[in-house]
Amino acid sequence: MNQRLRPAVTDPVILMFSRLQVETCDVDEPLELLRSLTADRDVAIKFCGRISLVVDGYNDDPRELFEIPEVRAYVDRLDREWSYWFFFLSQADESIKLLESCLCETIEVVPGVTSIDLDQMERSLARHLGAMYRLGEQLRLREEMCEEVTEGIIAMFRNAAVERIEGDDYR
Repeated sequence: MNQRLRPAVTDPVILMFSRLQVETCDVDEPLELLRSLTADRDVAIKFCGRISLVVDGYNDDPRELFEIPEVRAYVDRLDREWSYWFFFLSQADESIKLLESCLCETIEVVPGVTSIDLDQMERSLARHLGAMYRLGEQLRLREEMCEEVTEGIIAMFRNAAVERIEGDDYR
């Protein structure tokens, strides 16, 4: 296992949004926590790659989270207030994919296979990577830290990419 990912697996930090928070678009509590992560260099390093996003209260909803307008609006509001996700989100789970699928036009092509608007995703990735590098400069982090995170994120999206689905079942 990649040593940088080990804390995300052995000691994850769950950032859970309740259905009530989502439906009322109440971002105050999560924003307070998120802002505390970026206020101090040592704290930022300690929580690098360890945050897992969980949206609670939609387990019985047959839709994917990115298909629920309230979830999309909630994630978008959080993202407008705090954009340093990539430095902190776990690459060991679906947190980054959840973030991007809520921020970009996303459809489920077949069960378990999604398609994200590539132009929107490119802009979103550039915004989040830029924010991460600005954070690195502000907190005087080793540039290699941000480069390693970037490599992992790019590899994650590259591994998830499917050019097109072959076969009669998917036309």
